[in-house]
Amino acid sequence: MTASRIRTYAKELENVWKRQQNNWKIIVWRQVFNRFFNEFTISYQNIFIRQLGASPVTLGFVNSFAPIMSTVISIPIGWLQDRYSLRKLFIMGVGLFTLVPIIFGLAPSWEWIPFAMMMAAFCQKEGSCMVICNISLENKDRLTAKSICEGIGRIPTLFAPIAAAIIISFYGGLTVDGIRPLYWIRAVASVILFLFVATQLKEIARPQLHWGEEEKKKYGFINSFRDLFKQNSILKIWIVYAITSSFFRVIMTSFRYVYLNEIKGADQFIIGGVATAAVLMQIICYTPIGRLSDKIGRKKVIYLLLPIVWVSNLIYILAPRPEFLLIAGLLTGIEAITFVVENAISAELVPPDYMGRWVGVTGLFVGLVDIPAPIIGGLIWEHIGPTYLFLIPILIDIFIKIPILRSMPETLHGKK
Repeated sequence: MTASRIRTYAKELENVWKRQQNNWKIIVWRQVFNRFFNEFTISYQNIFIRQLGASPVTLGFVNSFAPIMSTVISIPIGWLQDRYSLRKLFIMGVGLFTLVPIIFGLAPSWEWIPFAMMMAAFCQKEGSCMVICNISLENKDRLTAKSICEGIGRIPTLFAPIAAAIIISFYGGLTVDGIRPLYWIRAVASVILFLFVATQLKEIARPQLHWGEEEKKKYGFINSFRDLFKQNSILKIWIVYAITSSFFRVIMTSFRYVYLNEIKGADQFIIGGVATAAVLMQIICYTPIGRLSDKIGRKKVIYLLLPIVWVSNLIYILAPRPEFLLIAGLLTGIEAITFVVENAISAELVPPDYMGRWVGVTGLFVGLVDIPAPIIGGLIWEHIGPTYLFLIPILIDIFIKIPILRSMPETLHGKK
């Protein structure tokens, strides 16, 4: 790429950033720093739970509490997001989220963790940036803007896993006492980010926030969701795609780093390196892939990305030494980009004033399959073999996800 093309590309990104609303920019800044401190613990969380005494099946059981809570609250939270103040709901969720790392930091055994998982799921739903993001962005800028947040915004996160590995080493290695300090660091950061959002975020103005009595009666709780499915006949098909995609993503997320540690012999530095490699790939590829998706379409980009994810899974299985896992980690970064492209398709299937309910409905169905996913992952680990956690998703992509995607229209140029 020539210097002039780089300057042109950078100017395009700058123009996309300038076109966006200030509230969206506040959300992005919060995401940048929240993601950094979350990355401190995310690679080591399930190892921490194992060190607290959980078996593989128990680990799956613990991880199922988050989707249980997500499932229970998805519909009511989505309904509230379409009717009431997004700002107040978001700030409340961010505020309560400060309790999650504190619970982890205090936990003497794995039995404490389910409560923290449910609290985290509740806060992530109520304090979700997805609805604010989806209604703030136009289709022409959607993936480019998201990639600025998810790609360029991940640059600080690049240093988090290795920094966490150094802290863990200082406190004694991959043990409870070695990992626990990470949660206290994250707790302090969560309080600071809450104060930032509470003081900077303005109200998100939407027509439906001031419904009269006639509109409230017409769009009561049940009728408002019936009306949602009248907007697009493809919504039910997309729900099947979403739950299939999420089910196996949850399984791999729950067991990936435990697999690297217990099966492949990876220490905290290899695990941190795998996480860093994934972030590096996202930083490099998010923005160009997002821009490409805004030009050629969402579906074509997903077709290009899925085979890279398959190669990553195969390397996890076949790696002869822990060092080779870094290559798999690098390619794993593409999985997160695929997820963002899928979210863009979902956002473009409904009008903005249905976004809260649509996110709530998809959250409900995704949650219903995510609840048993970690438990099933634990059973697969114990009774079939850990490697199948990485093989089965490849077959699901080929025989279920891709055929569903082929049956759907491209959403890039559809009506918002």
